[in-house]
Amino acid sequence: MVGKARGVSVVSVVNNPDVRRECLDSSIAGREEIEFIPIDNTNGGFATAGAALNHGARQARHDVIVFVHQDVYLHSVDRLLEAAAFLTGDSRWGMLGAVGITSDGGYFGRMRDRVELLGQSAPDPLEVDSLDEVLFMLPRNLVLECPISEHPELAWHAYAVEYGIRVRERRLLVGAVDLAITHNSMTTNLAQLDVAHRRVASMHPEAIPVRTTCGTIGGEVKDRLRKLPLIGRHGWRFRWLQESLLVARARQHLRIPGVVGDIRSDVDLLQVGEGCVLHVVNMDDGSFLPFQSETLRLTRRDREVCFEAVSSEQELVAALRRVPPGDSALVTHLSLEHLRSLSAPLERSGIPALLGVHDGMLWLVTGPAATRLPSVWQQPRAVPFGGGRVLMPAEA
Repeated sequence: MVGKARGVSVVSVVNNPDVRRECLDSSIAGREEIEFIPIDNTNGGFATAGAALNHGARQARHDVIVFVHQDVYLHSVDRLLEAAAFLTGDSRWGMLGAVGITSDGGYFGRMRDRVELLGQSAPDPLEVDSLDEVLFMLPRNLVLECPISEHPELAWHAYAVEYGIRVRERRLLVGAVDLAITHNSMTTNLAQLDVAHRRVASMHPEAIPVRTTCGTIGGEVKDRLRKLPLIGRHGWRFRWLQESLLVARARQHLRIPGVVGDIRSDVDLLQVGEGCVLHVVNMDDGSFLPFQSETLRLTRRDREVCFEAVSSEQELVAALRRVPPGDSALVTHLSLEHLRSLSAPLERSGIPALLGVHDGMLWLVTGPAATRLPSVWQQPRAVPFGGGRVLMPAEA
């Protein structure tokens, strides 16, 4: 580390003040080092993110400007200030962000997105191909001299990707660094993403291909292959078979039903019951936990969700024991070893449970949500090979 910035200016485009107040506002409240510049776009006055963010940048008084989504919770302002210091104290860096992807496809920057921990840890900045727009920071003098693109085809996608290319043209580095954030996103908006990627390619043909967290710009051949009828209809089956084998191995330790499903997108389909709480427990490698000092409580789809991270099997068992009767729990990033430690406690408790897997990551739901299953988990893609169909309550 190169010290700590004395202050930063935080700029965010706001179309939902309630979300902003619960997430971003509450995480920076009372911190004098933060100059907060929310840009009201509830009436659509700014046609592009770039126009709104540039407007905020012109008001900023600190040397580093942090551009961040309204639905982000910053677990550590001190960590943010430490990262910002790289932009003022190390002349190699021109742009830093919470999560980025390298040219060989590695994700760096440890963060929580919805209910999962993503990215490999980057305690110090690590050079990447591009940064995600969720949070990125720039030197104030750079963004005033070279504003974020306001092109209509980059309105809400890939504007940070495009900016990173321009930063590298100035022979500065673009890097991801651990910033300890929770992104409480409700949806993933991919509308016009392909248009934005084509625009970046046409603006910077010499920089293509470039990896992004939403695909490779310049990877159109692979995209066309995916759209072929045979691959489009059956390409999922190879991953499904791999996931099924992992479910089978996991069920050797926990004899409970299993599904193949992306819990990050399906979490809001869980039926926890009126007035009940979903408790999310992330198994962490130790890189995120130090920054989350207490349980985080946020709202998703008008229901309360509590988030915490643990790093040991003992802490995991204790966290599940703290879940009140009638509430449900979701545990992510489990290993087969973790399942062994949960076998006896779950059996003694008699609490219903359901195993899941997605992209090689094991997850577990306990409590009422494990019996009130969404219909998407009844579809062939969700039913593991040899696992049988998971019965809905009405069918049992």
